[in-house]
Amino acid sequence: MLKGASIALQPDSLFRIAVRFFLLLILFSGGYYVEKKVTGQIIDIPYTRLVTLASAWVGQVVMPIPVTMRGDIILGSGNTAVVVRAGCNGLEAIFLMLAGILAYPTSWRRRGQALSLYLPTLFILNLLRVLLLLFVMARYPQYIDVFHYQVGQAVLVVFVFAFWVHYVHWTKS
Repeated sequence: MLKGASIALQPDSLFRIAVRFFLLLILFSGGYYVEKKVTGQIIDIPYTRLVTLASAWVGQVVMPIPVTMRGDIILGSGNTAVVVRAGCNGLEAIFLMLAGILAYPTSWRRRGQALSLYLPTLFILNLLRVLLLLFVMARYPQYIDVFHYQVGQAVLVVFVFAFWVHYVHWTKS
């Protein structure tokens, strides 16, 4: 039995948490998918543009290669370019975090505190992931597929899981 702040979790409670998590994840991801297909103007395009702008700005400050931005493309040294699109903007990781936090039983105040901590952190981690892809593409192009499809995706998922485990332990205190 796991003990929450004031809630003792039984196996049936754990099942309900899992069901709530998957339903919330389907709701967030499904809503986003529909929004992308219908207009893309509410969430997809503005959020993706924000990720692109922030990545270019941070890249200009921290990258060892020149970084500029042209439209929705982040340019590095030479002909290196990263185009941020749905799937690259980090929203899927945010949806995982949202679903995990909202599914777990605790006070709304604690949930709000967790979201205000973890969501901006995930945003920053995604910016760093985009910049890492730009750097790898500029300096080590032979490794871009590995970094894009395995490393970059896995890092965000691992952080989401670690943040959620931290959140669950935090709610017990």
